[in-house]
Amino acid sequence: MFQIFKSIYTKPLFHGLCDIHNHLLPGIDDGSKNLSMTQEMLEGLGQLGFHSLWFTPHIFEELYPNTPHTIQKSYDLVFKELKCAPSLEIKGHAAEYMVDESFYESIAKKKPSQLIKNQYLLIEMNLFGNSQILEEVGFQINQMNLYPILAHPERYLSIKTMEKFKELKDKGFHFQLNAPSLTGFYGKFVKKKALEMLEMGLFDFVGTDAHHPRQIKMLSELRLTKKQGIHWEAIRSFQLDTF
Repeated sequence: MFQIFKSIYTKPLFHGLCDIHNHLLPGIDDGSKNLSMTQEMLEGLGQLGFHSLWFTPHIFEELYPNTPHTIQKSYDLVFKELKCAPSLEIKGHAAEYMVDESFYESIAKKKPSQLIKNQYLLIEMNLFGNSQILEEVGFQINQMNLYPILAHPERYLSIKTMEKFKELKDKGFHFQLNAPSLTGFYGKFVKKKALEMLEMGLFDFVGTDAHHPRQIKMLSELRLTKKQGIHWEAIRSFQLDTF
């Protein structure tokens, strides 16, 4: 009986990349609990080959009502108390905004302040959320001359078809892949969806969305086929050009 082996993509997956989605700032959301955990996670990113990162804690009115002040305070603490991984460049801090009614009302009044590179706004919605409000928010973000990045689109149960993802991209959205999705960390369904989106070239950015050191460590075991690697390199190229 013959077994067919898919050829493995052998280039370092994370070399030179910028992690634009993580929860490494200590004590302000459901990510890093303390400075020592932040240190361990920073070192882990460096070991994977990441070149740089943006800190992106949650801003979610109901659970993590962070403000520029709370984020800056935690960010300053990291630089005061920790020695960051020597190979890792800290670009700055932004946030992952939850798209809900509170956020919808707030952006109608003022431009969000926690941006990646002063241009990109990282957003998420409830995993079962209605994509209609997402589209309305995306339109408002574009009107502000900002670029919306939708975090981990592969995880949203309400967006079921590749055609819908293409529609969102046509409306100005960028998509950020959670690398742990490809390991099965969020389940087989999410992994399958992530691989399909990857092979269709729908992702623009890669992030870890790391909340704990184990999520970073598991990425050292991630393997892609050569076909998947071609699309991964397209993401790397776009990301390097952007950051």
